[in-house]
Amino acid sequence: MNIEEVLSEAIRIVTPSPEERVRVIDTANEVVKLLTNGLSRRGYRDFTVSIQGSIAKDTWLPGDRDIDIFIILPRDYIDRIRDGSITNDLIGIAVENDIKWSIRYAQHPYIQLLINEFEIDVVPCIRISPGEKPLTAADRTPLHTEFVNGRLGHRATDVRLLKAFFKSVGVYGAEIKVQGFSGYVSELLIIYYGSFLNTIKAISNWSTRHVFIDMTGAYNERDAIRKFKSPVIIIDPVDPSRNAAASISREVLATAIAASREFLRNPRVEFFMRVHKAVKPTWVLPTVVMRMPYPGNTSPDVVWGEIRKLLSSLNRNLKKLDFEVIRSTAWSDDKSVILLIITLSELELPPYELHEGPPVNSNAVDGFIRKYVNEPSVVGPFIRGSRWFVVRKRRFYDAVDAIKYLVSTISLKHLRASITNAMYVKIRSVDDLNNFEQGERAIIEEFLWSRPWWLT
Repeated sequence: MNIEEVLSEAIRIVTPSPEERVRVIDTANEVVKLLTNGLSRRGYRDFTVSIQGSIAKDTWLPGDRDIDIFIILPRDYIDRIRDGSITNDLIGIAVENDIKWSIRYAQHPYIQLLINEFEIDVVPCIRISPGEKPLTAADRTPLHTEFVNGRLGHRATDVRLLKAFFKSVGVYGAEIKVQGFSGYVSELLIIYYGSFLNTIKAISNWSTRHVFIDMTGAYNERDAIRKFKSPVIIIDPVDPSRNAAASISREVLATAIAASREFLRNPRVEFFMRVHKAVKPTWVLPTVVMRMPYPGNTSPDVVWGEIRKLLSSLNRNLKKLDFEVIRSTAWSDDKSVILLIITLSELELPPYELHEGPPVNSNAVDGFIRKYVNEPSVVGPFIRGSRWFVVRKRRFYDAVDAIKYLVSTISLKHLRASITNAMYVKIRSVDDLNNFEQGERAIIEEFLWSRPWWLT
């Protein structure tokens, strides 16, 4: 198939059916009506209940079950947003209407409603004008919706293609878990470049050092790079003091460039599909999988902040203990389980290590000699070249023992109980993957195979 035929088929894949469209819009409008009536009965004034996000901009993908509804309030409601009293009123409305609910946390609490198969985030925010400083992180969202709806025109399908492409290659989502392209950034890219194909061609020629896009004319490139210190800088047209692409990591940027080049070289419909045929490894590198339960009642961004802190610390400190980390990653379903997967050059080290001491003419020699000269468990001290050395027992020669010790030393508020209940599995062969259920095994296999599905 040539690229035009691929895109024609992809448009069919990424376009919601009329039946799904009716079901989504009707559900969103029903919730808007319930919330408007419930807040009015509670004495709220000068407020708007509004559909936001991709539903409001008609850029959502088939199968998406997330609906964003914002309660837009006057500025004097800010304290009630921050102290959670508005959240309590929203819970009351949910209970009155026999709707399942749960509390979520970002900068301030909000609620998530569960209606049929839909997860509906209900977020209070403050009404602001363009250029006005927001009081909460959610305040810009209605302005983003207005900007996109005013500039996107008939290019919603191009946004859908770009979102599906980003999801397929694993770079979609601004959350800490992904550090990728948000829906809003996807929309801005289509507005800026004009179409899906133009955007992919542009991305394929991006530099991995930095990318700079400013539709406001507020910055020159050098000043923007100095201010935002981010690999991708896309000035927010609604708030020029903000980099809309601040979440994007350099690895995600590099992946987007490589995948875009591959698509242009070998266009396939699979680039717009959510599920791809997995290739299972026939052999594996030495790997430790740390499996732990997901903590409850905690924002995913907070949890992922601690996951990344934990993984970074393990990578750094395992090296200090002479364990060579080849690759590592973390995965979670954000509901029940977290997997930390660390591939090493070896799972067990020799029980003894050569420990380098000071040069023979150093002032530190006396202390080194006193420490080891009468220690029966070491060989030495002896001189090699111009330094003193000893051969001593390693503190840790088993990778799992080293990891258990290291995780116990890291300050983690929300993951501490999860770490206490963690299970550690050594992977030496494909058979060791039988310790995991099918879904988790597929995640581990994908990491161990280490080859992007789209690479041919």
